[in-house]
Amino acid sequence: MDMLNADLQLKNDASIRKKSKAKSSDEDDAGFHFIAFVPVQGRVWKLDGLERQPQNLGAISDDWVLQVAPEIETRMAQYEDGQIEFAILSLVKEPLTQLVATLAENVKGIVSIRQRLLQLQCDQGGLQPDTAAGNDLGVEDLLLGPSEQYRLSQEAIDQAVLSPEVEQHLKSDDIVGSSAFAQELGIAQASIRASIRDEIKAIQADDDRAASRRSDKGLLAKGLLQVLERMGRISIFMESACCY
Repeated sequence: MDMLNADLQLKNDASIRKKSKAKSSDEDDAGFHFIAFVPVQGRVWKLDGLERQPQNLGAISDDWVLQVAPEIETRMAQYEDGQIEFAILSLVKEPLTQLVATLAENVKGIVSIRQRLLQLQCDQGGLQPDTAAGNDLGVEDLLLGPSEQYRLSQEAIDQAVLSPEVEQHLKSDDIVGSSAFAQELGIAQASIRASIRDEIKAIQADDDRAASRRSDKGLLAKGLLQVLERMGRISIFMESACCY
């Protein structure tokens, strides 16, 4: 039996079990299968285990999740009040991964604008790189490269995509405006780094809680075996095990 027929069989079985409650049409009967909504190549697709092919829901708008919300709400509305015969699961990126990517973009933007400011000030004022005002954005403890503490690699920085605002300042000759924007990026970086620290602490706390739930029963088992050995019970158990 292939997957489609298996899903259809499950659907039919579900219809028989709850035909007194369910609506008569096949479309209204959810059965027991998975429905996924995914954004692929600029369009939103609905993958239904009871359909032979994906359904194109249209081009992706600003927020594709809002596009599929009516589809989900319609299916949820098919159930009577108090019936919970469905579950919703969202597959998302780990928050820490997104935060590190944001930090990589921030660092690359600051470094790029700093380099542009140095170039402009040297060209316009004849200043040396080490005396150019653009070399200091006035932001304390600014991160300008990889960091193990924040799980930021040079590869992530190199692969980061600069925002349109940064690209605009890289083409501008406005030293004052670009300096102010770079300072804004520096201030924003402090918030990003704080969020990363909080997320790392939360992950560590979860790991610690999980580890505390796993207790080692090895010492207890060893103690019980020693007691059984002193009582002469070990040989009895071994003989019983050999009989099976």
